Amino acid sequence: MLQRNTQDNKDYWLPDVGEQVEVLLDANGEDGVILGAVYSDVDKPPFSDKNIRGTRFADGAEYSYNRKTHTLIIRGGIEHIVIECGADVVLKTQKATIDAPETELTGDLRVRGKLIYEGGMAGSGGEGVTATIHGNIEIKGNAHATGSMLSDGENSSHHSH
Repeated sequence: MLQRNTQDNKDYWLPDVGEQVEVLLDANGEDGVILGAVYSDVDKPPFSDKNIRGTRFADGAEYSYNRKTHTLIIRGGIEHIVIECGADVVLKTQKATIDAPETELTGDLRVRGKLIYEGGMAGSGGEGVTATIHGNIEIKGNAHATGSMLSDGENSSHHSH
């Protein structure tokens, strides 16, 4: 099977068993190489738009790029996506949206811009101080605490006027 690379960079794209292929044989017809698979009336191309280059797998997973609309699509029967990198991963865009019922980050999270949340906030801490904020805090609404409220180390929960 002809491959694009087999030395330093290596490709692995083999035809499926029973797939229609084109073969180049030597003069004796004893040795040859598969040039690639061929579309037919039975096995049609996964995309009909000439601007799309992509792959569709048997389980329905696909990735494609449309050079006219500048759109990269990854979808279908995919159950897991793993991106492993030894250094940094940078996503740079005008806006990024994660649409998932639950999102988990396992390390520290640094937000360099304003943290805006709309659905409320809940959390719990590990050992020691759970949260530290350097700067002023403004609360527009009530504050409720089940524990002590300290001001300059003094308990202000029992303060009265």
